[in-house]
Amino acid sequence: MKKGFLLGTAAVVLSVGGFLYWVVPSSKPTTSDPGMVAAAAAGGTGAGHVAPDTFVTGVEGLPTSLQGTEVDGNLEIDAAGHLKITAGIRRLFDYFLSAVGEEPLDTLLKRIRAYLHHTLPATAAAEAERLLDSYVGYRRALEAIPQVQSGSGQMDIDAIRRQMQQVQALRSQFFTPDVIAAFFGNDDAYDRYTLERLAILQDKSLTPEQRATRLAALEQQLPAGMRDSMKVINQVQNLNALTQEWKQRGGSPAELRQIRESVVGTEATDRLEALDRENAQWDQRMNGWFAERAAILANTSLSDQDRQAQVESLRNDRFNDTERIRVKSLEIIHDRGEVVNR
Repeated sequence: MKKGFLLGTAAVVLSVGGFLYWVVPSSKPTTSDPGMVAAAAAGGTGAGHVAPDTFVTGVEGLPTSLQGTEVDGNLEIDAAGHLKITAGIRRLFDYFLSAVGEEPLDTLLKRIRAYLHHTLPATAAAEAERLLDSYVGYRRALEAIPQVQSGSGQMDIDAIRRQMQQVQALRSQFFTPDVIAAFFGNDDAYDRYTLERLAILQDKSLTPEQRATRLAALEQQLPAGMRDSMKVINQVQNLNALTQEWKQRGGSPAELRQIRESVVGTEATDRLEALDRENAQWDQRMNGWFAERAAILANTSLSDQDRQAQVESLRNDRFNDTERIRVKSLEIIHDRGEVVNR
């Protein structure tokens, strides 16, 4: 299954489909994109020489990037034969539009229209075509909204909020509320969550413990399905960010435990603390091993061969088979003068 041509952005870690949607390539070739212009001028690639006016199903001679994939999205009708407004409609549009640059936009739109009429009864197909026209118009209008420029690695939360408001106002010019909810509802929920998460992490007036508590409460505001699917990754990201800050300011073990409990709960915190103890014990063993190994390698009364033999014998004595694989890797890193991540 192939997703649409929604593109993420390295500057802003928000959802790829919500208010940052204007970062996607233009739906029509422009002189700023030579590859697109060339593809459009050449009539696209991978189309299998199928004339656009002869499309019946819309999937004849698909562009290279779509070949071997299933059409993403779905189309539904109600008992009266009208089109049901669902997120699947937008996914279907994006599936075909992801090939912009391989085929001219006009050709891709003819594909979509053919697919709609092949799949839906006449009334629903006409309704879907009107949505397609609105969607393409919306995509083009997004190009007029300037992107937020990141400065020294910290996002301008207020500027992003203003952009969100601009995009939401733009949507109301092209879509009815039910379409907006279906097409963008989940993306908007995640955008709001991610923006508030960034605001909490950047708020230096809060203690790490307060940040952890607010992040946990914020996560509960996500739609249930989204919250469940993102729970683990959110916890990992939040815990990593708060733990790094705790390290930088030299926080106490009690503070770290409180942070962890706020983010992942008591049982997981107990497991993390057990892992900390295991890591500390391993660090002690490795520090001792590096000292012993260094002493042997510095013994000039032995030949190189004898020194290596003693190191090998001592390594076998100190570590089991599984540990020795890890130890040898750490020795290489250590000898390069790099920081050893045990």
